[in-house]
Amino acid sequence: MNWARWLDTLRDSARGGEYAAVQALAKGKLRFILRRSSLLRDKAMLGQLHHPQLAEAQALCQEFEQVIGELTGRVMPPADEWPLPVRLYAPENTPGSASKASGHRGLHERRHVPTRQNRLDAVSQSEAQQVYGCLRLVLRLLQQQVNLAESPAMQQANDLLARTVKLGYLDSEPGA
Repeated sequence: MNWARWLDTLRDSARGGEYAAVQALAKGKLRFILRRSSLLRDKAMLGQLHHPQLAEAQALCQEFEQVIGELTGRVMPPADEWPLPVRLYAPENTPGSASKASGHRGLHERRHVPTRQNRLDAVSQSEAQQVYGCLRLVLRLLQQQVNLAESPAMQQANDLLARTVKLGYLDSEPGA
């Protein structure tokens, strides 16, 4: 319940559209995903390898992709009930425009910065790599179950995780 209250507070702060508040919400979501993926990893290590754990892993992979995409400046569809109330980037030429007041920006409006600036900061990179490690371990343990290894949900979770690694440059060291 403390996590839910904390995220609600961050979400309420982010509704105003301030970049720092929206970024704090996105980073809070990443921490929450880290907590949930750690708990799922612990369950899997204890031998709880069933369809509910695969469904949970798949949902976490979707949420992970969404938050990493947001933190790296991409337009991402909401993956859960906690979408960011506004985008993490602002159009360069329209400070204070009507689109900012509405809190919704079209898919064509993106921040124009070099790719190198769309990387996670060191703390978020570390947290994202921990989430990736947890989810990768869970999926590998689940793949040992014959009935889960060949399922479409397993393939989708693996695909989502692979895309997220590319989005967040999680295969490289922080600051590289």
